[in-house]
Amino acid sequence: MIDGKRVIAWTPYGRTRTYSLLIKYLQRDVERGLIDEVWAFMNTDPVGQEADIAYAHELAERYPWFHVKHRPEGVDLGNLPKQRYTGLAYREMTDPDTVYLRFDDDVVYVHESAVENLVRARIQMPAPVAVFPIIFNNAICSYFLQACQKIPIEWGEVKPYCMDPNGWASGPFAVKLHELLLSHIEAGTVEDLYLHHDFQLAPGTQFSVSCFASLGSMYAGLDQPGILVPDEEESWHTIHRPLATSVPNVVRADSVVSHFSFFTQHPFLNQTNLLDRYRELADKAVA
Repeated sequence: MIDGKRVIAWTPYGRTRTYSLLIKYLQRDVERGLIDEVWAFMNTDPVGQEADIAYAHELAERYPWFHVKHRPEGVDLGNLPKQRYTGLAYREMTDPDTVYLRFDDDVVYVHESAVENLVRARIQMPAPVAVFPIIFNNAICSYFLQACQKIPIEWGEVKPYCMDPNGWASGPFAVKLHELLLSHIEAGTVEDLYLHHDFQLAPGTQFSVSCFASLGSMYAGLDQPGILVPDEEESWHTIHRPLATSVPNVVRADSVVSHFSFFTQHPFLNQTNLLDRYRELADKAVA
């Protein structure tokens, strides 16, 4: 718990390759008393992902705080890609005394102060739909980092657009970002990458939702508790709901995580040793 609120970290789960890093950081923060439960919302294919499914169940058997969650029965969304099913997870997030932390399954680094700072910010600012950390390898966060002179403009200017050609689509830019963050992690100077202040996102600004904090009380207060309309979670949290409430979402200045890759960057990142370097750090988190 943090400031009297339960904290549940959850993930639209699918890839052991990267989730095996994230779980180390979540385990660290469970053991520190910051996270109460960890949920894996299964977003897997029954054929072709047998090893990924088995890994999630192994974690559930090993840790009493880890829980496997499944899509609700009786909900037909047609022949949509599995990424569209993640919005169904919020039907289980209606406890008004809980802060929910969403992590993509390829978040590969969580700074030691990130969860506590993000949750406290979430509690102190109940009005926004979502409060985001500084997400390395997120286009709009890269725009803010450039505005604060934390990453060089010479790498390619990033505009405040979630699918910016440099901040979202460029593999070489992502490699430089990860190398910069890793150098700070290894030197123990991640705090030097904090933003000068929190940044607001104008209502209607689409933002890649690789990690954010939200309130169970918000989902409990919907006309149908926990049911997002529209049900696509990124659009609901960053476009539709902020426009309906006229409240900006917030990027918190003192909370850092790393999102490994957008599909546009895979060919470049997969040729590097960056994931191996992140894995070495994750192993040390629970050593």
